[in-house]
Amino acid sequence: MDIRNTLQANSERLLLAYYENSDHVLDLQTTLIRDILPSVVDELELGPDATEWAAEWLQDTGSIFRIARRNKFTRSFALESIRKTLVWRVQNLWSMNRDFKLPAMVHCLPEHIRDPFGRPVLVIELDSVHESPEVVKSYILQIFELLRLHLKSISGRGAPEEEPVLQYIVLLDLAKLSLQAVNVDVLTWAVREVVPRFPGMLAGVLVTNYSWAYSGLWSIVRHILPKSAPSRIFFPTQADLLFTMTPAAVPKNYGGALPLLTDLDDPLRPARRTQPCSSTKRVIEGGSSSPTSHQPTSGYIQSISPTSALNPFYGYPISPSRGFPQLHYGRRRKRDLVRTLICLFWLRWRTQIKVGAVLAAVALIVNFSLRRGLLRSPRIFPR
Repeated sequence: MDIRNTLQANSERLLLAYYENSDHVLDLQTTLIRDILPSVVDELELGPDATEWAAEWLQDTGSIFRIARRNKFTRSFALESIRKTLVWRVQNLWSMNRDFKLPAMVHCLPEHIRDPFGRPVLVIELDSVHESPEVVKSYILQIFELLRLHLKSISGRGAPEEEPVLQYIVLLDLAKLSLQAVNVDVLTWAVREVVPRFPGMLAGVLVTNYSWAYSGLWSIVRHILPKSAPSRIFFPTQADLLFTMTPAAVPKNYGGALPLLTDLDDPLRPARRTQPCSSTKRVIEGGSSSPTSHQPTSGYIQSISPTSALNPFYGYPISPSRGFPQLHYGRRRKRDLVRTLICLFWLRWRTQIKVGAVLAAVALIVNFSLRRGLLRSPRIFPR
């Protein structure tokens, strides 16, 4: 099977799984926002900003679908995996620099340019990086997060009849790569620590300018990658590349009909990210009117009773903060816990208590009446 047929078959299987399990994924999101998020907020003592940031990821239907799919849509496994990923995200991504600038080696073609199966196209020109391993790791984390947000913004702006955009196709250029600059430890870390937290975002990788000099590196990489990953990595000739992608989706640098990479707009660059960011903000605040943004609505209730089933902090007073319920006093007070326990006790035993109270009252009345009757009864025997 050639590259294009393989990519087409994979795309059809992915979309079929998405449509067959869409209700399951939406149900997962409702549970995550109602039950899982409050427990993580309480465990990690998150403030309103961090809570809102965490909720945004849980509202990303594409991300939740990809993790659920990796867990074969088994609910318990998916919930556990998503909770662990949420905690990892808070610990590793929340505190990162929000003014991150995308490295020059990563390019995203304009949004109207897609592969034959509707996926956005990434071009990565691997080059030597003269930074410490920790800095490189930070770059990798932020690149993956930026790519996730871009996928979400594309799907959020799509029309109802359009297919969801769940993956990228990657054109990986090795022309500038120096083997001496490859840090296998960082590569291993990225494959084992980062990729599992962003599963299924890459539909395929088309490697260009590959030569025998990289064969040793490829043998190392193959042992690091998950077992299924090599089947999505291809080494096409230029003719294969143009047939797979079509010339209309390939820059002139690689023999296509598009202008050079440097002359193409890039939606991932800051100057071009105003619309996606504002779109993402509207989704977080619950104001998005896009029918394809399948977001659970339980997080946007403006007024909830402490004992309402919709209250994620059941029994505690809350107030909406930035569209998401927060503890009214910023913590769980003991007096609220005692009040809730008394309320629950009353709801559970109120019928028995009422019947018992009535019977006790009747018994007291009868007893009192009998005692008064005995005291006032006529004496039979004179003194």
